[in-house]
Amino acid sequence: MLTTKNRNNDVLSLLLTGARLIDLPTLEQGYAASARLSTALHKVLVMLGHVSQYKMDRALEAETMVNQNEISTELAIKALRIAATQQLTFQQALDSLGDEHKKTGNMPSASNEITDLLLEAGIINLEQIGRALNTSLETGMQMGRVLVFQREVPSLVMKAALTCALLVQEEKLGTLSAISAIRAVRNTLWPIDQVLYQYNLYREEADQGPKLHELFSMAGFVSESDLMECLEIHILRGRQIGQIFIEQGLITHEILDNAQLLISMIDGNSVKAFHAAEALKNAYMKQVSIYQALGELDPPVVPLQEPFTFRQILCAGELIDRETLDELIGEAPLTTRQVAKKVLCADLIDDKVCTTALRCWSLNKEGFIANRACVEILKHCTTYDANLDEQLSARGHFVPNRMQWIWR
Repeated sequence: MLTTKNRNNDVLSLLLTGARLIDLPTLEQGYAASARLSTALHKVLVMLGHVSQYKMDRALEAETMVNQNEISTELAIKALRIAATQQLTFQQALDSLGDEHKKTGNMPSASNEITDLLLEAGIINLEQIGRALNTSLETGMQMGRVLVFQREVPSLVMKAALTCALLVQEEKLGTLSAISAIRAVRNTLWPIDQVLYQYNLYREEADQGPKLHELFSMAGFVSESDLMECLEIHILRGRQIGQIFIEQGLITHEILDNAQLLISMIDGNSVKAFHAAEALKNAYMKQVSIYQALGELDPPVVPLQEPFTFRQILCAGELIDRETLDELIGEAPLTTRQVAKKVLCADLIDDKVCTTALRCWSLNKEGFIANRACVEILKHCTTYDANLDEQLSARGHFVPNRMQWIWR
């Protein structure tokens, strides 16, 4: 729970975090500084450089309209997102929201596929659900976002609940397995995809490519909290995910059309996923056609890079020299898992390094990171004992975690 009195219902906090103007840790710093300096939160956040005065003015205008019951918190967040990305006044952004942006508004309920899983897993209780429901009814925000904002459910666990609820809907995972997986995420602090893999509950198939929402995330159009919010709406209401992103004010119709075209090109093996994400971002930023954006990429789309084999990654990452590896394995046609097992048994690398190399290999093989980036990240992680997820994020590779756990 947030520590300052009555902060759970603080409209400005909900608006700033919901519109992605600041994140929760920054909000905590702002509250601490506000109390220490006896200064209003909005002034402190601007003074510390966390939010520009330009964006804060729009947030304050939105706060006033919400407090006067002129608009819902959810609608205010959508307008703020548009105002921030398109350099509009708040009223202009609000006027630009047609009826399609209001379609995802719905009456939340205490019991749904997501809260039921969290309740059965022992993550939350009925009292916590009740508090979140009251806030959700007051603000129009999704229950999941409220539970994370109020610190009732950690973001990592909420992501696990959403992933499991979706897999249960798709009949890829049983309800009991989903509950076990959510508990394991809470206990181990592993990402849900790692838990599903390590506990042998579910494993993604290779050669899938990114899903539409993953491509938006890779291109930097949505944050993790945005993604979770849209997935929650998708799970509970069954709306198409691309349309939800438009309705939430996160992307435009043109971005959706380009993303769908790029997905088909990935499926046809015309471009890699990392190429597609970069082109999608550049087409929007530079206001050029998606084909021009693809033609300006470096490394170029054509010819397509051949991904590394696991043997090549071990050598290129300077984990094992080629001569030693050839002596150990020779020309034997071994699978990736067999190669990994042999180098582990020979004590050439330890289990942690091997797992990092396998995860990098998976991402490279599936086209989510380029060859050069793959080697650079692997070298850094093994040299400095760095966390792979943190390194991927720091270098701007917002790759789907599920595709790191597919090796055979």
